[in-house]
Amino acid sequence: MTAHFLLRVTALGLVASCIALVSSCSLFRTSVPTEPAGAHAVAPPRLAQLDFSRRAMFAQCIPPACPTRTPKTLASETPSQPIGREAAFTPAESVAPAPATTPEIAHTVTVQFGLGSAKLSPAARSQLNRAMGDALHVRRIKIVGRTDSTGPLAFNESLAFARALAVRDHLRKAHPALAATLTLQARGACCFIASNDTLAGRMKNRRTEVVFQMSGENLP
Repeated sequence: MTAHFLLRVTALGLVASCIALVSSCSLFRTSVPTEPAGAHAVAPPRLAQLDFSRRAMFAQCIPPACPTRTPKTLASETPSQPIGREAAFTPAESVAPAPATTPEIAHTVTVQFGLGSAKLSPAARSQLNRAMGDALHVRRIKIVGRTDSTGPLAFNESLAFARALAVRDHLRKAHPALAATLTLQARGACCFIASNDTLAGRMKNRRTEVVFQMSGENLP
């Protein structure tokens, strides 16, 4: 009796399961309206996936009632770029110290000339020799010949240049190694140091100025 009852309960459970399955499938069926004659052909039914994940099931559907397929895209993640040690800390460029420059000492020697003359006197030669006491420290020598305002301008310019040449020749003869350091200028119409209205003033203007640029290193 008990076994017969269990068989009947089992059979009823199977029938109920089949009915539930058929009912669930019928829920997703879409009724296709009857098209009149001459309408387009109905697309054949196809199998489509319903729902997702564990709840997914498959059933037949007729387009356009079937679910549309949508492309799946993943959000692109921007990879985090580690900051290198060089980018995080950029040391300041080291600036090399400027080389130390040796100081220069300049002194000027004024050599006087006679009226209309470009000849060095013995006193002028001795004066130049004393000024060149330590020729090793001489870097540059600028020689500027000058005159007074007496006479034509062209003559005074020529005379001023001749006086500068006289001094140059004497220095080159006494110290040939210093020839490359010599520069000449002629100023016969300017830069008077005294008035040309007096004899004493004109005598002061008949001169050549010698500017010695000396290295200050190891000088007393």
